[in-house]
Amino acid sequence: MYFFVPLVAVLCAALGVMGFDISCNSNMAVYWGQNSGASGSLPYQQPLGAYCDDDSVDIILLSFLYILKGKGGYPVLNFANICDYTKNASVPVFPGTELMHCSDMGVDIKRCQEKGKIILLSIGGATAQLNSDAGTFSKQIWDLFMEGSSEFRPFDDAIIDGIDLDFEQQSQFDTIQFANNMNNYFKSGTRKYYLTAAPQCPYPDANLGNLLVQSHVDMAFIQFYNSGWCDNSKYGLPHWPESMNYYMWDAAWRNNSFANPNMRLYVGSTAGSSAGNPSSYVSPDFFANELKGLQKDYPDSFGGAMTWDMSWAYGSSPNYATNAKQAMMAGSKCGSYA
Repeated sequence: MYFFVPLVAVLCAALGVMGFDISCNSNMAVYWGQNSGASGSLPYQQPLGAYCDDDSVDIILLSFLYILKGKGGYPVLNFANICDYTKNASVPVFPGTELMHCSDMGVDIKRCQEKGKIILLSIGGATAQLNSDAGTFSKQIWDLFMEGSSEFRPFDDAIIDGIDLDFEQQSQFDTIQFANNMNNYFKSGTRKYYLTAAPQCPYPDANLGNLLVQSHVDMAFIQFYNSGWCDNSKYGLPHWPESMNYYMWDAAWRNNSFANPNMRLYVGSTAGSSAGNPSSYVSPDFFANELKGLQKDYPDSFGGAMTWDMSWAYGSSPNYATNAKQAMMAGSKCGSYA
């Protein structure tokens, strides 16, 4: 039996996404799913629903869909301690595949959307296997997680709000064709969807640079960490050869270098000293002051902040995401977005 998304679910979800406003310059995005704080002896990440009531978070990125084509030709998900059949035999897997059935997450997705958040599925990660073709994979994503139909629905009738691409290595996968396919599917839908990307800070990014130039991307969650010379820790230093290089991204934005001239730029950070390269980490207060400065200096392109990840943010004192959101709210403005 094929699982068709009820129209009422589509309409309810669409009505629920009223809190997030892409035109605002104070949005907070947080990656959830990999429980990376556990490696730093922090408490394990909570189920997705535990964060729905946190008004400081506007965008939650589910990480990750990390194998594009697994057993039976279907993708493979991994959400660590929440939904991972390799570590918990009680997690159901659809027959003939390694695709997990995460029903509780579906309930939580809808609850978070009702609270005004958008929920994006992040594809990739450091260990991703980008081993499918763009046509097949884009159709699967639409059918499995959005308004298409499939006998396999990992989140049941819950509909995610879009896709995030976190490709950190070279591959033969046609990222541009995939993005264009997804944007065409989005246009056929009954609600608003978003396509985002998470490039690393060296400009142009080696893995996603061409995507940003050739395909419509709504938001870029730029990783100003794990790259050395352009990390957040270099904020405030003179330009080149070492400085936090948001100015390069803004210059490209102003020069209409991106396919979407209104793409919002987000400043990405790690939320803990061991969440990435320790030399990239900056304290909650340093990051808050950095965000206030960039928000003021680059009012046209600046969209907000991103942090990796939820477990580290909530294990930080003060809460890394909350502290960043509060800093941005002082200069928060919302405008128009085409």
